[in-house]
Amino acid sequence: MMDAPVLSVRALGVVPRDSRTAGARGPAILDDVTFDLAAGSSVGIVGASGAGKSTLGLALLRLLPAGLLPTPGSSARLAGRELFSLGAAELRDVRGRQLAMVFQEPITALNPSMRVGDQLAEAVTVHGEKDARAALARATEMLDRVGIPDAADAARRYPHEFSGGMRQRLLLAMPLMLDPLLIIADEPTTALDPVRQARMLDLLEQLRRRSGTALMLITHDLDLVGERCERVLVLDGGRVVEDGPPAAVMSGARSSAAQRLARHRLAIPTADAAARESAEGTLADPTRADSPRAASPLLEVRALRVRYAERRRGLRATQAVEAVQDATLHVARGEVLGVVGESGCGKTSLAQAILRLVPCVAEALRLDGADLMAVQGESLRRRRRRIQYMPQDAGASLSPHLTCEALVAEGPVVHGLCGPDEAAARARTLLESLGLPADASSRLPRALSSGQRQRVALARALAVEPDLLVCDEPVSAVDPPTRGQLLDTLSRLRAERGLALLFISHDLAAVARIADRIAVMHAGRIVETGPTRAVLSAPAHDATRTMLAAVPTGAPRR
Repeated sequence: MMDAPVLSVRALGVVPRDSRTAGARGPAILDDVTFDLAAGSSVGIVGASGAGKSTLGLALLRLLPAGLLPTPGSSARLAGRELFSLGAAELRDVRGRQLAMVFQEPITALNPSMRVGDQLAEAVTVHGEKDARAALARATEMLDRVGIPDAADAARRYPHEFSGGMRQRLLLAMPLMLDPLLIIADEPTTALDPVRQARMLDLLEQLRRRSGTALMLITHDLDLVGERCERVLVLDGGRVVEDGPPAAVMSGARSSAAQRLARHRLAIPTADAAARESAEGTLADPTRADSPRAASPLLEVRALRVRYAERRRGLRATQAVEAVQDATLHVARGEVLGVVGESGCGKTSLAQAILRLVPCVAEALRLDGADLMAVQGESLRRRRRRIQYMPQDAGASLSPHLTCEALVAEGPVVHGLCGPDEAAARARTLLESLGLPADASSRLPRALSSGQRQRVALARALAVEPDLLVCDEPVSAVDPPTRGQLLDTLSRLRAERGLALLFISHDLAAVARIADRIAVMHAGRIVETGPTRAVLSAPAHDATRTMLAAVPTGAPRR
């Protein structure tokens, strides 16, 4: 007789509250989802943005937003216990200890007013650990295991003091504290570079083997699923349209949704391709002295430094951090410079310093010849219209009280580009051009998927017609077709408007597709710069080689 599954889901449906109370069959967010998951096994949940992947995880934890309800007859049994019939006290006991979730947006999932060590320790104290010191010591040990530098000091810090990739690791540390029966990981590695991504997934793999914890990995990355999961479910419109081994689904997909995901996978160029293009004279080098782009850069940065000063915590002083050290780069009008590197290496600090959002010093920081270090107040605000920022945590950057149309229309009105009516019309057009549904304009950000919020943040940045767009992980939270659509949109805007991009990403395949040149950061320094295909196919620095070696290939790990 086969062992009973650790998770058994039957006919799980989720609909808007109004449609169920009215007795009508409204648009289902999830519809008749059915599958089993054995102890110690792994399943990948993939699909387009808005397909219902995150809703599936939230439904299992009974954390659906107030406007959504499970349909009658929905069932989810964890180790034989029906999750949808648990009382409040039983549910608190199950969450975390038996069923844990790694949420997609770390900055909104972490408590901003609690030190991270206390947040991790709380995960075990609420489930029976009486010794607060022992819980904090365990939290510090876990911070070290997930690769947070100086774990003892990090435990005393707050979430906003960490990079996006480090915050992602903090969330991954929480379920590892309790060895639950099942971990639902919702895009757990989108903010991580390939090296950190591999290490974090290795930790989850070790937990599976040691404790028999099952893993439900929600992701857009088919290659990641192929490496790490034994099985894949493809969701489309809230329904399971494919179910099988990853290799079979990727190579012989029957549904249009799975075919679309497989068709839009991107590849990193090989050394042979770069050599062929170089021989044919098609490998552009915008850094050549005779290049018109190099002659008059739109953005010029020379010897820029960002230093986060020492802070005192009671009797203890934290060490000053040199986040960016002597960074030198340039971006020409209409050029795309990709910035890649490990999580916490200083990429976001570099981007924020260029916009003068964090204190910095530099020998030169110029936009179209104007000295950005010399302007303040209203003059700086006017300059910032020409250089817009798309932050990594798109959901946290959008006001929860404004509709998407109002969010996008606000910039053109504030900067005097047009009146409110024209700005609203522009906003609707821009949102639709980025592939959002027609009714997205009237929705609040919380009513959209994470990938859709990412597109709203991009629309907001583009609305004021900047010359330079600084994108911090702009495609990390979107599915492959949408990623391709966004990259095509950025390429089109680049061609039509001469828009330049500083494109920060861990997605080396996306960088390969859109960037003319790449700058590789390591420990706060730019250690390698060159034409994209040359850097990716024949890297000169160990940091670049290590990143490339860690990129998922889709082949199962042995």
